[in-house]
Amino acid sequence: MAEFPVIAGYKIISLLGEGGVAKVYLGIQEKLKRKVAIKLLNPFFLKDKVVASRFEREAETAASLSHSNIIQIFDTGKAGDYHYIAMEYMEESLRERMKLEPQHKIRSGTALYIIEVISSALDYAHLRGVCHRDIKPENIMFRQDSTPVLVDFGIARVYDSSVQLTGSDSIMGTIHYMSPEQCKAVEVDGRSDIYSLGVVLFEMLTGEKPYKGKTWISVLHQHIEEPVPILSQELSQYQPLIDKMMAKDREERLSTGAQFKRLLNKIRNS
Repeated sequence: MAEFPVIAGYKIISLLGEGGVAKVYLGIQEKLKRKVAIKLLNPFFLKDKVVASRFEREAETAASLSHSNIIQIFDTGKAGDYHYIAMEYMEESLRERMKLEPQHKIRSGTALYIIEVISSALDYAHLRGVCHRDIKPENIMFRQDSTPVLVDFGIARVYDSSVQLTGSDSIMGTIHYMSPEQCKAVEVDGRSDIYSLGVVLFEMLTGEKPYKGKTWISVLHQHIEEPVPILSQELSQYQPLIDKMMAKDREERLSTGAQFKRLLNKIRNS
């Protein structure tokens, strides 16, 4: 039987997944008898003050955001050698949902609904100075009623135009969804999230990532240099949205929820 960390007030049931610096467990919050997801920072990384402080900022950042389409944070703390975040538990991600669909495509109406909802959540976060920095299908999940929810502000950062990202902060994100400015390791803002969300939209509509390559460097280069991908003829009505979300020059990209809704309504009414 696997040995799980001990956290007062919680019973850990199983391991849900793990990333570079943290593991996520399914647990029960014993006082309220509810399922929770518990994210635990690997104690090894507590030796790295930058990583430890980033994990603590993740908790503070996510807990400060109160929006119906952003994951709820219930509790944070430290138990023995572990820093933890207890949050709302959801079973299905957009990635998992796409895998179940023919050719991994999501119907256009549903895809637009998901993007609209997540765009609203991002607009809320961006207006409060928070950039997610890792928008991808794995970080869009669904409640039991199929409400889309944005999760994992694990590398979110309260951005400031005076701060230059260097060193270990220089490239953060998932390469297939990274904006050109992330790929260049320059300062990012909310428009970087909009680019990444455009990539997710393209993938939902087509079942394919817009840029592919044998190495991560080739994918990075395509994000920076290659033209915005073109949708097939039967999906061409959504091209203006892809063009404005994935514009290489962020000055030409959608930057607010209001802009997004205007363009989306124009497409729906065309």
